[in-house]
Amino acid sequence: MERQRRLIKLAGPIFVELLLSMLLGIIDIFMLSQYDDRAAGAVGASNQIINNLNLIFAIISAGTAVLVAQNVGANKKEEIEKVSAVSLIMNFIIGMIISAGMIVFGKPILRGIGVTPDLMNYAYEYTLIVGGALFVQAILNTLLAIIRSHGYTKQSMYISGVMNIVNIVGDAVFVFGLFGAPVLGVKGVALATTFSKMCAVVAAFAFLVRSILSVKMFIHIKETSMYILKELFKIGFPAAMENMSYSLSQTVLMSIILINLGDTAYITRTYVWQISWIASIFVIAIGQANQIIIGQLVGGGEIEEAYEAGISNLKIAMFFSIVGALILFFFGEALTGIFSKNPAIIVLGGATLVVDAFLEPGRVFNVVLINGLRGAGDVIFPVVMAMISMWSFGVAGGYIFSVVLGLGLPGIWMGMVIDEWFRGICMLFRWKNRKWTQRWLVEQECIS
Repeated sequence: MERQRRLIKLAGPIFVELLLSMLLGIIDIFMLSQYDDRAAGAVGASNQIINNLNLIFAIISAGTAVLVAQNVGANKKEEIEKVSAVSLIMNFIIGMIISAGMIVFGKPILRGIGVTPDLMNYAYEYTLIVGGALFVQAILNTLLAIIRSHGYTKQSMYISGVMNIVNIVGDAVFVFGLFGAPVLGVKGVALATTFSKMCAVVAAFAFLVRSILSVKMFIHIKETSMYILKELFKIGFPAAMENMSYSLSQTVLMSIILINLGDTAYITRTYVWQISWIASIFVIAIGQANQIIIGQLVGGGEIEEAYEAGISNLKIAMFFSIVGALILFFFGEALTGIFSKNPAIIVLGGATLVVDAFLEPGRVFNVVLINGLRGAGDVIFPVVMAMISMWSFGVAGGYIFSVVLGLGLPGIWMGMVIDEWFRGICMLFRWKNRKWTQRWLVEQECIS
């Protein structure tokens, strides 16, 4: 019972935060779908690129989350300050470089992934503004990783709430021309999204220095910066590579859809993607909470409790996943109809969501156990399996089912079903054979 209470305490606020964060993208897509289906599809394409670039920041923030959680468990405050200071400075520098790159090379990148001329103007307009301010997202990712790893998931939730309120108001004003404002369409959505993230950065930094760490943490920058960076990359790079492989595989699948299946299939994919992530939001929240729990337990040397907590959290997440899958299976067309009134899109979306219903339970193993392995510092195995499975089953299988066999967009999802289940079963075996405990045991031997 104590495990369940701890999970709920962490996962509850994370769930609300994720829901609000997803709403940030969903509301953008929904409001633009009322404006123009092409605008919604174009923003979906832009966000695929932006999400890929966010994974570069995840190298630092993922390492930060694990190191901070483990040091919280070990009660090493000075180490926490060092990790936090180095990660914030590093992600700010990387963010500024990438933002400049998006301003200069945004259009060629969009053209390279297959964005059609019909969608290009909308896609580039969004990319220029949101992509040009990616340094804001880099800082926000790091701040929230530090805050959550201390167990302050409720405060992280409040910050996301402020961000979403600002975004919703901005979207409504500029998309529908409320209060006499000009109708800016995609440009208005991009401005609202960027400004809301700036507000979140200010709120997160204020909470961090007021309640967790002193601003004096930055004096540690000159002390052990290279050592901290090495540790951040040792954990963060493989962890980010697993996510990066997933995001890049989705980018390739997106290109396959655009080139071979057409704009209607791609626009449908944009809506289906949003719906499927809403269905899995409970699982994602539990996965993130699991990483914090496992990291703190491993940092405190409670290995057996960490193992049992991982299994317990997996079972709870599976229950929520099955409920979500049943909703997708029986109400797919109705859910797609929320976003579009185009009959072709509604029928195709419903058929694709039926396939997605079989994907969701497989996703549970990966979301919960990979986060658990990451919290324990075992980051290499998930990356290796991601490289093998995502590209062999997800991409190659998706192409064969959708294009070669002519199954269209549902065929893309069939490849992803095989990928999620294959990787998921491998993660379950990894957790049960306890090889993830070896990293901690090696570190303890080095300390002693």
